Amino acid sequence: MKSLAALRRFQLFYAPLFLLSAATGVRGLRDVSIKIPLAVAPGSTVTMTCQYDLEADLLYTVKWYKGRKEFFRYVLKELPHTKVFPLPGVNVDTALSDSHHVVLHDVQSDLTGKYRCEVSADAPSFHTEMVSSYMHVVNLPEGDPEIRVEKMKYAVGDVVRGNCTSPPGNPPANVTWSVNGLPVNSSYSRSSPSKAENPLVSVVAGLDLEIAPDSFNHGRLHITCRVNVFDLYTAQSEIFVEEERPRLASVLGTRESSYTGKAGRRVEQWIFMVAVTNLLLYSLR
Repeated sequence: MKSLAALRRFQLFYAPLFLLSAATGVRGLRDVSIKIPLAVAPGSTVTMTCQYDLEADLLYTVKWYKGRKEFFRYVLKELPHTKVFPLPGVNVDTALSDSHHVVLHDVQSDLTGKYRCEVSADAPSFHTEMVSSYMHVVNLPEGDPEIRVEKMKYAVGDVVRGNCTSPPGNPPANVTWSVNGLPVNSSYSRSSPSKAENPLVSVVAGLDLEIAPDSFNHGRLHITCRVNVFDLYTAQSEIFVEEERPRLASVLGTRESSYTGKAGRRVEQWIFMVAVTNLLLYSLR
Protein backbone atom coordinates (compact mmCIF):
# COMPACT_ATOMS: atom_id res chain seq x y z
CA MET A 1 0.00 0.00 0.00
CA LYS A 2 2.83 2.39 0.86
CA SER A 3 4.57 1.74 -2.46
CA LEU A 4 1.32 2.32 -4.34
CA ALA A 5 0.78 5.59 -2.51
CA ALA A 6 4.33 6.69 -3.31
CA LEU A 7 3.80 5.88 -7.00
CA ARG A 8 0.62 7.99 -7.05
CA ARG A 9 2.44 10.93 -5.44
CA PHE A 10 5.22 10.59 -8.04
CA GLN A 11 2.67 10.60 -10.85
CA LEU A 12 0.83 13.64 -9.45
CA PHE A 13 4.08 15.59 -9.03
CA TYR A 14 6.05 14.70 -12.16
CA ALA A 15 3.36 13.98 -14.74
CA PRO A 16 2.39 17.65 -15.18
CA LEU A 17 6.06 18.57 -15.64
CA PHE A 18 6.50 15.89 -18.27
CA LEU A 19 3.35 16.98 -20.14
CA LEU A 20 4.47 20.60 -19.97
CA SER A 21 7.87 19.85 -21.45
CA ALA A 22 6.27 17.78 -24.23
CA ALA A 23 3.76 20.53 -25.01
CA THR A 24 6.38 23.29 -25.18
CA GLY A 25 8.77 21.23 -27.31
CA VAL A 26 11.55 21.33 -24.73
CA ARG A 27 14.04 18.55 -25.38
CA GLY A 28 16.17 16.60 -22.95
CA LEU A 29 19.33 14.52 -22.91
CA ARG A 30 20.93 14.05 -26.35
CA ASP A 31 24.22 13.89 -28.30
CA VAL A 32 25.92 11.45 -25.93
CA SER A 33 29.39 10.51 -27.15
CA ILE A 34 32.50 8.85 -25.76
CA LYS A 35 36.19 9.55 -26.39
CA ILE A 36 38.78 6.94 -25.43
CA PRO A 37 42.31 6.42 -26.81
CA LEU A 38 42.37 3.59 -29.32
CA ALA A 39 45.76 2.35 -28.08
CA VAL A 40 48.08 3.24 -25.21
CA ALA A 41 51.35 1.87 -23.83
CA PRO A 42 51.47 0.04 -20.46
CA GLY A 43 51.95 2.40 -17.51
CA SER A 44 50.15 5.28 -19.24
CA THR A 45 47.68 7.68 -17.63
CA VAL A 46 44.43 7.66 -19.60
CA THR A 47 41.63 10.22 -19.65
CA MET A 48 38.25 8.93 -20.83
CA THR A 49 35.64 11.51 -21.78
CA CYS A 50 31.86 11.28 -21.96
CA GLN A 51 30.14 14.25 -23.64
CA TYR A 52 26.41 14.95 -23.61
CA ASP A 53 23.85 17.73 -23.92
CA LEU A 54 21.20 17.84 -21.21
CA GLU A 55 19.30 20.82 -22.64
CA ALA A 56 16.34 21.33 -20.25
CA ASP A 57 17.07 18.22 -18.19
CA LEU A 58 19.11 18.00 -15.02
CA LEU A 59 21.84 15.42 -14.61
CA TYR A 60 21.08 12.45 -12.42
CA THR A 61 24.08 10.15 -12.82
CA VAL A 62 27.02 9.17 -15.01
CA LYS A 63 28.27 5.58 -14.78
CA TRP A 64 31.41 4.02 -16.28
CA TYR A 65 31.81 0.31 -17.04
CA LYS A 66 34.58 -1.97 -18.25
CA GLY A 67 32.73 -4.77 -19.96
CA ARG A 68 29.71 -5.30 -17.71
CA LYS A 69 31.37 -4.21 -14.48
CA GLU A 70 30.86 -0.70 -13.14
CA PHE A 71 34.00 0.96 -11.77
CA PHE A 72 33.11 4.67 -11.45
CA ARG A 73 29.94 6.67 -10.78
CA TYR A 74 29.14 10.37 -10.59
CA VAL A 75 25.88 11.40 -8.85
CA LEU A 76 25.05 15.09 -8.85
CA LYS A 77 22.74 15.04 -5.81
CA GLU A 78 25.11 13.08 -3.57
CA LEU A 79 28.16 14.17 -1.58
CA PRO A 80 30.74 13.26 -2.43
CA HIS A 81 29.62 13.20 -6.02
CA THR A 82 32.00 10.38 -7.03
CA LYS A 83 32.12 6.74 -6.06
CA VAL A 84 34.68 4.10 -7.10
CA PHE A 85 33.86 0.39 -7.35
CA PRO A 86 36.90 -1.89 -6.91
CA LEU A 87 38.00 -3.60 -10.12
CA PRO A 88 41.39 -5.34 -10.49
CA GLY A 89 43.91 -3.15 -12.31
CA VAL A 90 41.66 -0.06 -12.44
CA ASN A 91 43.21 2.90 -10.60
CA VAL A 92 40.82 5.86 -10.69
CA ASP A 93 42.09 9.34 -9.85
CA THR A 94 39.03 10.76 -8.06
CA ALA A 95 40.58 14.22 -7.80
CA LEU A 96 40.66 14.52 -11.61
CA SER A 97 37.46 12.58 -12.40
CA ASP A 98 34.08 14.32 -12.67
CA SER A 99 30.76 14.30 -14.53
CA HIS A 100 32.48 14.23 -17.93
CA HIS A 101 35.86 12.59 -17.31
CA VAL A 102 37.38 9.58 -15.61
CA VAL A 103 41.17 9.39 -15.25
CA LEU A 104 42.99 6.07 -14.90
CA HIS A 105 46.60 5.76 -13.73
CA ASP A 106 49.16 3.07 -14.62
CA VAL A 107 47.01 1.11 -17.07
CA GLN A 108 48.28 -2.40 -17.85
CA SER A 109 47.56 -4.96 -20.56
CA ASP A 110 44.66 -6.55 -18.67
CA LEU A 111 42.74 -3.27 -19.10
CA THR A 112 42.39 -3.85 -22.82
CA GLY A 113 38.69 -4.06 -23.54
CA LYS A 114 35.36 -2.34 -24.12
CA TYR A 115 34.38 0.68 -22.01
CA ARG A 116 30.90 2.15 -21.66
CA CYS A 117 29.53 5.46 -20.43
CA GLU A 118 25.90 5.58 -19.24
CA VAL A 119 24.27 8.99 -18.74
CA SER A 120 20.89 9.42 -17.02
CA ALA A 121 18.83 12.58 -16.76
CA ASP A 122 16.90 13.42 -13.62
CA ALA A 123 13.13 13.54 -13.25
CA PRO A 124 10.75 13.85 -14.92
CA SER A 125 12.24 12.17 -18.01
CA PHE A 126 14.89 9.86 -16.45
CA HIS A 127 16.13 9.55 -20.03
CA THR A 128 19.18 7.27 -20.21
CA GLU A 129 21.67 6.74 -23.01
CA MET A 130 24.77 4.54 -23.22
CA VAL A 131 27.76 4.69 -25.59
CA SER A 132 30.87 2.53 -25.81
CA SER A 133 34.37 2.33 -27.27
CA TYR A 134 37.36 -0.03 -27.23
CA MET A 135 40.86 0.56 -25.86
CA HIS A 136 44.01 -1.52 -26.49
CA VAL A 137 46.85 -1.53 -23.97
CA VAL A 138 49.76 -2.44 -26.23
CA ASN A 139 52.92 -4.38 -25.39
CA LEU A 140 55.18 -2.63 -27.88
CA PRO A 141 57.79 -4.54 -29.89
CA GLU A 142 61.44 -3.77 -29.23
CA GLY A 143 63.94 -3.45 -32.05
CA ASP A 144 63.66 -3.56 -35.83
CA PRO A 145 62.20 -6.19 -38.19
CA GLU A 146 64.53 -8.75 -39.78
CA ILE A 147 64.64 -9.39 -43.54
CA ARG A 148 65.90 -12.61 -45.11
CA VAL A 149 66.20 -13.47 -48.83
CA GLU A 150 67.50 -16.58 -50.59
CA LYS A 151 70.46 -14.82 -52.24
CA MET A 152 71.87 -11.36 -52.86
CA LYS A 153 72.14 -11.44 -56.69
CA TYR A 154 69.28 -11.91 -59.19
CA ALA A 155 68.80 -11.72 -62.93
CA VAL A 156 65.77 -10.44 -64.82
CA GLY A 157 63.08 -13.14 -64.69
CA ASP A 158 64.28 -14.55 -61.37
CA VAL A 159 61.94 -14.66 -58.37
CA VAL A 160 63.00 -12.99 -55.13
CA ARG A 161 61.78 -15.11 -52.24
CA GLY A 162 62.21 -14.03 -48.65
CA ASN A 163 60.47 -13.10 -45.41
CA CYS A 164 60.32 -10.33 -42.83
CA THR A 165 59.88 -11.06 -39.12
CA SER A 166 58.59 -8.43 -36.70
CA PRO A 167 59.83 -8.20 -33.11
CA PRO A 168 57.36 -9.83 -30.66
CA GLY A 169 54.54 -7.70 -29.25
CA ASN A 170 50.85 -7.72 -28.42
CA PRO A 171 48.67 -7.14 -30.39
CA PRO A 172 50.48 -8.50 -33.48
CA ALA A 173 52.20 -5.90 -35.65
CA ASN A 174 51.20 -4.94 -39.17
CA VAL A 175 53.96 -5.88 -41.67
CA THR A 176 54.20 -4.39 -45.19
CA TRP A 177 56.67 -4.58 -48.10
CA SER A 178 57.87 -2.06 -50.65
CA VAL A 179 60.27 -2.50 -53.57
CA ASN A 180 61.98 0.59 -54.99
CA GLY A 181 59.54 2.66 -52.95
CA LEU A 182 56.39 1.00 -54.33
CA PRO A 183 54.09 -1.17 -52.15
CA VAL A 184 54.12 -4.92 -52.75
CA ASN A 185 51.63 -7.44 -51.34
CA SER A 186 52.88 -10.12 -48.98
CA SER A 187 52.73 -13.65 -50.36
CA TYR A 188 51.69 -14.89 -46.90
CA SER A 189 51.45 -13.69 -43.29
CA ARG A 190 51.49 -15.82 -40.17
CA SER A 191 51.71 -15.21 -36.43
CA SER A 192 54.06 -16.98 -34.06
CA PRO A 193 53.06 -16.57 -30.38
CA SER A 194 55.51 -17.16 -27.58
CA LYS A 195 54.81 -19.68 -24.83
CA ALA A 196 54.84 -17.14 -21.98
CA GLU A 197 51.91 -16.56 -19.65
CA ASN A 198 51.13 -13.30 -21.47
CA PRO A 199 52.19 -14.33 -24.99
CA LEU A 200 53.86 -11.85 -27.30
CA VAL A 201 53.40 -12.44 -31.00
CA SER A 202 55.87 -12.19 -33.89
CA VAL A 203 54.50 -11.79 -37.41
CA VAL A 204 56.26 -13.33 -40.43
CA ALA A 205 55.35 -11.90 -43.85
CA GLY A 206 56.55 -13.50 -47.09
CA LEU A 207 57.85 -11.92 -50.29
CA ASP A 208 57.50 -13.64 -53.70
CA LEU A 209 58.46 -11.17 -56.45
CA GLU A 210 59.35 -11.85 -60.09
CA ILE A 211 61.93 -9.37 -61.36
CA ALA A 212 60.80 -7.42 -64.42
CA PRO A 213 63.25 -5.98 -67.00
CA ASP A 214 62.99 -2.46 -65.51
CA SER A 215 63.17 -3.52 -61.85
CA PHE A 216 66.83 -2.70 -61.25
CA ASN A 217 67.90 0.87 -60.57
CA HIS A 218 71.59 1.33 -61.32
CA GLY A 219 72.02 -2.41 -60.94
CA ARG A 220 70.30 -2.64 -57.55
CA LEU A 221 66.87 -3.57 -56.15
CA HIS A 222 65.77 -1.73 -52.98
CA ILE A 223 63.61 -3.90 -50.68
CA THR A 224 62.03 -2.44 -47.52
CA CYS A 225 59.99 -4.07 -44.73
CA ARG A 226 57.93 -1.78 -42.47
CA VAL A 227 56.27 -2.72 -39.18
CA ASN A 228 53.76 -0.68 -37.19
CA VAL A 229 51.43 -1.09 -34.20
CA PHE A 230 48.70 1.59 -34.31
CA ASP A 231 50.49 4.97 -34.09
CA LEU A 232 52.64 3.92 -31.11
CA TYR A 233 55.41 1.98 -32.88
CA THR A 234 56.96 2.16 -36.35
CA ALA A 235 60.19 0.55 -37.54
CA GLN A 236 61.70 -0.63 -40.81
CA SER A 237 64.61 -2.58 -42.27
CA GLU A 238 65.95 -2.52 -45.81
CA ILE A 239 68.31 -4.44 -48.07
CA PHE A 240 69.75 -3.98 -51.57
CA VAL A 241 70.12 -6.95 -53.90
CA GLU A 242 72.40 -6.74 -56.93
CA GLU A 243 71.69 -7.45 -60.59
CA GLU A 244 73.40 -10.60 -61.85
CA ARG A 245 74.56 -9.68 -65.36
CA PRO A 246 75.03 -12.38 -68.07
CA ARG A 247 78.64 -13.27 -69.07
CA LEU A 248 77.94 -13.75 -72.80
CA ALA A 249 79.30 -10.34 -73.69
CA SER A 250 82.69 -11.03 -72.11
CA VAL A 251 82.89 -14.47 -73.76
CA LEU A 252 82.11 -13.03 -77.20
CA GLY A 253 84.56 -10.26 -76.57
CA THR A 254 87.35 -12.77 -75.94
CA ARG A 255 86.57 -14.69 -79.11
CA GLU A 256 86.44 -11.48 -81.13
CA SER A 257 89.76 -10.36 -79.75
CA SER A 258 91.29 -13.76 -80.63
CA TYR A 259 89.93 -13.62 -84.18
CA THR A 260 91.09 -10.04 -84.63
CA GLY A 261 94.58 -11.01 -83.49
CA LYS A 262 94.94 -13.79 -86.11
CA ALA A 263 93.57 -11.60 -88.90
CA GLY A 264 95.94 -8.85 -87.93
CA ARG A 265 98.95 -11.16 -88.20
CA ARG A 266 97.87 -12.31 -91.69
CA VAL A 267 97.52 -8.73 -92.85
CA GLU A 268 100.94 -7.91 -91.49
CA GLN A 269 102.46 -10.89 -93.38
CA TRP A 270 100.75 -9.81 -96.62
CA ILE A 271 102.02 -6.24 -96.27
CA PHE A 272 105.56 -7.55 -95.65
CA MET A 273 105.45 -9.75 -98.77
CA VAL A 274 104.19 -6.85 -100.91
CA ALA A 275 106.98 -4.63 -99.63
CA VAL A 276 109.69 -7.23 -100.39
CA THR A 277 108.30 -7.80 -103.89
CA ASN A 278 108.28 -4.09 -104.63
CA LEU A 279 111.87 -3.80 -103.37
CA LEU A 280 113.07 -6.63 -105.69
CA LEU A 281 111.33 -5.12 -108.71
CA TYR A 282 112.90 -1.76 -107.98
CA SER A 283 116.43 -3.29 -107.75
CA LEU A 284 116.05 -5.03 -111.15
CA ARG A 285 115.39 -1.82 -113.03
